[in-house]
Amino acid sequence: MTDRDIDDCCRATAVRARALLGMAMLIAAPGILGAAEPGYDRAGLDAGQSKLAGRMLTFIETMDAMHLGWVSRLNGNTDFTSKSWKDDSADYDVRVWRGPVIEKTGFTTSVTKLGIAPYTEDAIWSRVVTINSHPATPLAGYFHGFVAFQYNTNGTSSIGGWMDIIPSVSNDEDLAYIRQRVDRVFEKFEVDPAPYRRAVCSGQRQEHLGPACVGVSFYAPPFLDITEQNLNLVLETFAALFGAYTVVVDKRMDQPYSESDLSAQENLRRKWLEDQMLYDPYAQNVIPHAVRSFANYPPSVKYYYSVNLYPRVK
Repeated sequence: MTDRDIDDCCRATAVRARALLGMAMLIAAPGILGAAEPGYDRAGLDAGQSKLAGRMLTFIETMDAMHLGWVSRLNGNTDFTSKSWKDDSADYDVRVWRGPVIEKTGFTTSVTKLGIAPYTEDAIWSRVVTINSHPATPLAGYFHGFVAFQYNTNGTSSIGGWMDIIPSVSNDEDLAYIRQRVDRVFEKFEVDPAPYRRAVCSGQRQEHLGPACVGVSFYAPPFLDITEQNLNLVLETFAALFGAYTVVVDKRMDQPYSESDLSAQENLRRKWLEDQMLYDPYAQNVIPHAVRSFANYPPSVKYYYSVNLYPRVK
């Protein structure tokens, strides 16, 4: 199968899945109901900014449809659980699917309203889309990625995101394929991926979790404000990375694996839970625990303890 075939397949899946979504799509609804609310005030943008905000909404719909089509095909159903949260700083709409192949996957759309220093700014209009996928097979790794788009009340703007695979069992062929798909996007826009790849491969998360370093973090110099080129770069990178990941899961989901592979997956899931509870300052200070536990915590986490029921008494 060529990359063109894969892209055509993904587009066809997205079209079919979009029909299933229908009126269930709530991405833009809150902004319609309260245009002046922080984070939803599209009327507060100029014509060019509003056009790019519309592009972000279309991208969320497209990724939602692609994600739903993929999960539904692999798990054999479209059933999901949805929850929403609202507070002064942000609103969250989260849907979670569980099944035999994709054990747990979450799709989150959020709107930043009031900033939480030093992590976020007060917003005129914003959207964040996040995907977290835990396949049953330990051979494909865990996908964690998000894109954040925001026009701020102080006159600045930002388009960024963190996206990578966190493998439990590394496969050089799969990782090379995913990296190649991401690098093609950067080549298309004549942008050097090196600083963004160094950012995803450094810091506490690299030391504790060991991401594959085939993705990127756009939270590194040169930081990106919202322009058409920057928006295209970030959105196409995210779509390419997630699309390549789905190909890897499709390829590996029925392959046999060993007890050591399963043990490595259990270790990864423990580490991801610890990352979200103990190590990631953004998650702990910005995202409510109820949101991140529902959306991206592993489907199961195992801890093993050795207990001596009859300690020797001196």
